[in-house]
Amino acid sequence: MRIAHVLRRLSFDDWGGTEQVVWNIAKAQKAAGHEVRIFATTALWRGNGEREVVEGIEILRFKPIYPWWPMPKRLVDELDRKGGNPFVPGLGKALREWKPNVIHCHAMARIAELCLRVAGQGSGVRSQGPGVRGQESVGRIKCVVSLHGGGANVPDEEAKSLKAPTRGRLPWGKMVDIAMGWTRRVPEDFDGIVCVGEDEYERYRAKHPHVMFLPNGVDTAMFESVGVRERGSVGVRVDTLNAPTHPLTTHPLTTLLCVARIDRQKNQMMIVEALAKHPEMTARFVGPVTQQDYRAELERRAVELGVADRVAFVGALRPGSPELLCEYAKADVFVLPSRHEPFGIVVLEAWAAGLPVVASDVGGLGRLCASHPEAALTFAPGDFDAMDGALRRLMSESDLRARLSAAGRAAAAQYDWRTLSSRLVDFYAEI
Repeated sequence: MRIAHVLRRLSFDDWGGTEQVVWNIAKAQKAAGHEVRIFATTALWRGNGEREVVEGIEILRFKPIYPWWPMPKRLVDELDRKGGNPFVPGLGKALREWKPNVIHCHAMARIAELCLRVAGQGSGVRSQGPGVRGQESVGRIKCVVSLHGGGANVPDEEAKSLKAPTRGRLPWGKMVDIAMGWTRRVPEDFDGIVCVGEDEYERYRAKHPHVMFLPNGVDTAMFESVGVRERGSVGVRVDTLNAPTHPLTTHPLTTLLCVARIDRQKNQMMIVEALAKHPEMTARFVGPVTQQDYRAELERRAVELGVADRVAFVGALRPGSPELLCEYAKADVFVLPSRHEPFGIVVLEAWAAGLPVVASDVGGLGRLCASHPEAALTFAPGDFDAMDGALRRLMSESDLRARLSAAGRAAAAQYDWRTLSSRLVDFYAEI
C-alpha cells in the first residue's frame, strides 16, 4: 500500500504531539512493508531544499502562505508554531504525481480541503453523503483525516488566544476560499475519521460510517534503558542517588519533569507555583516554545517566587534522542497540568520510563489515566491544592512511588506503536 501522510509541520528541532504520532506511525508502516511518504510545510524547518530522507522515509516540504495582511516576519514565525491555516502551493501537485492509495491528512481547514480535492480528482466527484463517493473506481484514492487537536474540548479562553495573532488584519484568504468553492465540511467529507481523543470519537461516530478511536502510542523498546534501581520495596531513580542539594534543605532535590510545549494549554505555571512550597524540588521543562509571552510570564513568576534557580527550560528535544531519554532518566516525577488534552502522549513515555505520573483529569488525558488508575495520581484541571497534595504524597510514600512506577510500565506496553499502526492499516482497508 502506498500511503501519503500530510501534516502542517514536521520539524525535528521543534517537536509536538502530532508530529510524533505521524513520524512513529510512518516508521511502523514502512517496517511492515508499505511505501510511505510524508508531505509537510517548511514551517520551523531548518534544512536546505524541499526534500530529505530520514530513516528511509522521504519527506517533501512546501512553503506555506498565511492569508492575512500585513504579514511581518514576526507574525510568520508565530503562525509557524501555532497554526495559521495556510495555503500550501505545490502540495496538491506533488500528491497527484505520487499517486498514493491513501492520503492520510493530519491537519484541518485549507490543507484538509486540498487533500479532499486531490482525492476527488483521482477518483471522481464526491456524492452528497458524508464519507461516500460517487463514480467509484477500482484505483480510487482513499482519504482519511486524523483529529489530533482536542477540538471538542478546547476552552473558550484558549480558542480566543489562538486567533489573537491575526486579529485586526485583513483576511484576504477568505476571498480565495469563496472563489475556489471550498465547503469547509471537513472532517465529514473524508472517507474515514481517526480520533485521538474520545470526545471527538463520540462526536463523530454517529455522523459518519467510518470512524475509529486510535490512541497515541509509545516505542516501549526505546525506554528499556531508562531504569529504576530497587532498594527493597522502594524504587529509587538512579540519577537522584547522588543528586545535589538546595541551600534551603539538606535533602536531595526532587526533579519534576514536564515534557510539553511552552504554552498556556500545558499550564506549566502550576509547577512553578509548586516550587515555592517545596524547596526540595526542581523543575525541568522540555519542549518548544509556542507562546513566547507565556514563557516570559513563567520566568517572571519564578523570579518573584525566588525559585528561578530551580527552573530549567531545556528546549525541544528530538523524540528518541539520547538527550530526551536522559531527561526521563534524571527525573523523579512526571507532571502534566494541562488545561485540556486530547490524549497526552508524553504520559505514555513517562510510564514507559517508569516514572510516577501526576496529571490533570481532563479530556482524553483524564480518561487515559482513569483506564490505568494504579499508574497515575490525577487532579481537577487548575486545582493547585489537589496537585500539591499528590506531590506531597509521592514525596512521603515510597511504596506509592514504586507501585506507580511498576503499573506505568505495564500500562505503556499496551500502546506500542507497532500494534497501533497495524490497526490503522486495517482501517484503511475497511473504508
